[in-house]
Amino acid sequence: MFVERLINQGNAPLVSRMLSFTQQRHRLIADNIANISTPGYAQRDLDLGAFQQQLRERVAQRQRLGPTAVRFDDVNGELTDPARGIFYHDRSNRSTEQLMSDLSSNALRHNMYVELLRKQFDSIKNALRERVS
Repeated sequence: MFVERLINQGNAPLVSRMLSFTQQRHRLIADNIANISTPGYAQRDLDLGAFQQQLRERVAQRQRLGPTAVRFDDVNGELTDPARGIFYHDRSNRSTEQLMSDLSSNALRHNMYVELLRKQFDSIKNALRERVS
């Protein structure tokens, strides 16, 4: 009970949800890359902007109501069909460069969230051990 309350008062639930989002998005981008030459395959992606907006609203709500009153478990990204670049005759968008750029950007974001979460748990672990680092 104490440890759960300690974790939920910090940013761990928020960072954990962001980490889950980047993991789901990474899978979708990898699927898009794997199916780049599949005729008629429609690329899919998770809308990063919509997800971040949902998180902003939830954080504002959390600031008003308190850290334990608001959860982040139900915040999800919206599945979209990206329509950028040149369309081919089968109405697909096969930009390998854009997909690789999205994959790299998402991987960097994912690694940053892993590091933030690790540091947060390390500081909680040190606090429980009553050590100052």
